[in-house]
Amino acid sequence: MSDKVVAVRSIDIVTAEIYTIRDNAARVFMDSVVQIGRRLEEAKQLVPHGEWTDYLDTKLGYKPSTAQNYMRIAREFGDGQVGLSGKTASDFFGNLGYSQLLPLLGLPEEEREQLAEEHDLAGMSSREIAALVKERDEAKAAAAAAQEQADKQGQEARSARSALATAKDKLKVQTQKAQEQAEAAKANAETAAELQRRLDELAAQANQPRDLTDEERAALRAEVVAEQSKALQAAEDRAAEALAKLEKFKNPAAHKVNFLFGELCEYWRRLQAALKELEQSDEEAAGKMKAAIGQVIGGWNL
Repeated sequence: MSDKVVAVRSIDIVTAEIYTIRDNAARVFMDSVVQIGRRLEEAKQLVPHGEWTDYLDTKLGYKPSTAQNYMRIAREFGDGQVGLSGKTASDFFGNLGYSQLLPLLGLPEEEREQLAEEHDLAGMSSREIAALVKERDEAKAAAAAAQEQADKQGQEARSARSALATAKDKLKVQTQKAQEQAEAAKANAETAAELQRRLDELAAQANQPRDLTDEERAALRAEVVAEQSKALQAAEDRAAEALAKLEKFKNPAAHKVNFLFGELCEYWRRLQAALKELEQSDEEAAGKMKAAIGQVIGGWNL
């Protein structure tokens, strides 16, 4: 009887074989899920409307959620295309089980591949992968919120700068307007002062006494005579009117003379008052007027 030689296998060899078998089984499982998912997509188009859930239950024993997950896995992991990394979805996730694939559904392809490169997904449970995806989602949300806040603060800063620039422009316009108004007010004040100065000069010239020329004396004498004649004519007119009423008296001529004399006395009082007023403003002119009146009165022949 011959002795059989039994080869001694080390734990490392056995472990390596387990890894290989497990990975192969996982790859076969994933490929099976992808193949089933594709056919479920096809079957859904063939089953009459309203009978899909019954078909899954009676024919396949699947829940609608399970069939939905199979079809999603087929769409997201089963295209077989090589990505930008030079690998296919099977290269990244072919060794993951069904429950491990579910948390990765819905992630963008780039994010799924980045997770696979940064973590040993095959050695993690579905809960650990789900927690990792949640943590990543929360980090993205926080980053988006931070970016939104930064954008908001940037917008507020831009708005503040714009408001400051607008305020500066407005202040500049107001300052320029105030300067123009000040210059206009100064010009108006100078114009008013010049006008007042000229008025003062004219007033001073008007109040300054001066000698009358011969022509001015003659004109003044003529004006006085004309005024006297006008007054006498008015008196005569009033006398004529009175005479019409005094026709019943025996001597209307006497009444006429008496009436005209009264009018003359009244005119004489007015003339004296005017001369007195003239003396207060121009004594020399008043003296000359008195002399002229005396010449006129002295020339009357009664």
